[in-house]
Amino acid sequence: MSTNGNNWILIVDDDADLAQLVADFLHTNGYKTKIEHNGLKAVSTIINEQPALVVLDVMLPDMDGLSVCRAVRYGHPEAQGTYDGPILMLTALDNDIDEVAGLETGADDYLAKPVRSRVLLARVRALLRRNPTELESAQLNGVQKEHVAEPADESSLLKFDNLVIDTKYQTATYKGEVVDLTTAEFELLALLAKQPGVICTRDFISEHFSKLGYESTHRTIDLRVSRIRKKLGDDSSPSTRIRTIHGKGYLFVGDR
Repeated sequence: MSTNGNNWILIVDDDADLAQLVADFLHTNGYKTKIEHNGLKAVSTIINEQPALVVLDVMLPDMDGLSVCRAVRYGHPEAQGTYDGPILMLTALDNDIDEVAGLETGADDYLAKPVRSRVLLARVRALLRRNPTELESAQLNGVQKEHVAEPADESSLLKFDNLVIDTKYQTATYKGEVVDLTTAEFELLALLAKQPGVICTRDFISEHFSKLGYESTHRTIDLRVSRIRKKLGDDSSPSTRIRTIHGKGYLFVGDR
């Protein structure tokens, strides 16, 4: 299948059988794919060919997934340029330190193996919806679905001062500017914003994310809150929009 242009997904995994299974599954659901098994070669492919999305395994020969992620985000001596598209990392390691490291090196989302196919598809679709080079299922066999603008559904909007959260289209704007949130960050922000003035414990948040297929720990929750605050310009101490309730969890402050 041709992968001309950036309307395709790159799968980076040294397990050839698993990579092909993922590719076949995504193809069945309407996505063009390409496979790389080597980390260093993947860096060149990602930067030079700019796929719409990268599914990146952590354990790779020559260059591990975390190093690949860091290289394409911040530059590598053997390739000119960087990659700003979405990166979904996969790992067989059940270790929250790897998840934190993945997020800190620039990954947008994270899944632990074995990956459930429906969860993978949901994450892929969510990440592509948040990227200008969105792939539609109608692209199968080269058919491009036409986009038709729709008016905002007021029932899906959460409005707080200069912050507007659209739960239907999974977008957030602050002072009229789109906030560049990952899928998991948006889910967390929306969860807190739907309950302004209510303390959400880390266990409650973790349980919510587990239902969405995330392996969420208290540490990764704290990291995501920190990233959300920074993107909302709310990273002063103490924060005014998302307050830390010590020993309990987090509280979203509504209109002030």
